[in-house]
Amino acid sequence: MAKSKKVGVLAAVVLMIVGALALFGVQSIMKATSSPEFCVSCHSMEHPKAEWEGTVHFSNRKGIRADCADCHVPPDGLHYVKAKFVALKDVWYTITNKLPDQEAYEKHRYEMAQRVWDDMKANDSATCKSCHSFDAMELSEQKEEAQKMHKLAQETNQTCIDCHKGIAHFMPEIPNETAAATSGEASGAGSLDSDKPLYVLAMTTAKLSSGEEIRLMPYTEVIHWKEQGDQLSGTVQGWQQVGAESLVYLDLGKRINVAVLGDEAKAKVNVLKSVHDDVTNSEWKQIELAINVAKSAVTSDLNSLNAMGDGLNQTHCSSCHAAIGADHYTANQWIGVVNSMKDRTSMTKEDVRTVTIYLQRNAKDMKPASH
Repeated sequence: MAKSKKVGVLAAVVLMIVGALALFGVQSIMKATSSPEFCVSCHSMEHPKAEWEGTVHFSNRKGIRADCADCHVPPDGLHYVKAKFVALKDVWYTITNKLPDQEAYEKHRYEMAQRVWDDMKANDSATCKSCHSFDAMELSEQKEEAQKMHKLAQETNQTCIDCHKGIAHFMPEIPNETAAATSGEASGAGSLDSDKPLYVLAMTTAKLSSGEEIRLMPYTEVIHWKEQGDQLSGTVQGWQQVGAESLVYLDLGKRINVAVLGDEAKAKVNVLKSVHDDVTNSEWKQIELAINVAKSAVTSDLNSLNAMGDGLNQTHCSSCHAAIGADHYTANQWIGVVNSMKDRTSMTKEDVRTVTIYLQRNAKDMKPASH
């Protein structure tokens, strides 16, 4: 009995030693595979390494450096284990030579960045908060804009990565959401629902029934339409301000662009009524236009079109701050807001035009029927 007890104790000691060695070995491996030297041992990581070395996270006046793991590996818990496990895919990518050169890296940059952003969103930016904390922030020492954004983030439960993308590595080129958000019928090439109005997908050239060319803006509504081969005939309605008839707006006093008219086209509109607007202290005319437009330029799927506009807002506008809901400003206020922000994004002119009109159409002073 005494002998078996001794054997049991010895076995327990051996197991403890083996466990301790295993734990020590695992911790050593985890630590070693978190070092910058290990991370950049893969050829493909030379590209992000060069970007990181040009940022304040690598070199700054305080002498504090955030290494690869400081940003990409949560400090503890399940998110830590998950990050280390998921990182095994990088070994596979290296073996299969998925990123052999800079061109291949750029091709996959958005895909990789989006994966990191999603992970950081899921763990509440745990790596960021291991160094930066709202509780420790002296907001009064920050710039006015930063103070506002950090207060808003706390009030709305935003997390660091919602606003701070592209601070250690170059921002990826954002794919054109138009293709994804307007797939199927919204591409303009599919069947159109005859019971619904149509909406213009992007700025496009159309013609009045009398032959004059006009430009239609994204979201312009076409009613009473008929198919004529690869063309459509229909009616567009809107408002003109007297003295500035080149621009047609969606609603009285609302600067939501519907169409742009040349001198000849201005003379061919059908005036439905004229009113005086007290807000702008000017005369306005409600008008309609008989138009012909390519079938491929329109869709009856307003939901997909709105998804495209919302996607542009969420993707591009959140690179500096939490994306602001469309109903936060009035239709006219959105013009100035977007114009003040557009140069900080990678949006094209068409993207800017689309997101502006989307936000305006869904602004807080727009009736639901106009959405």
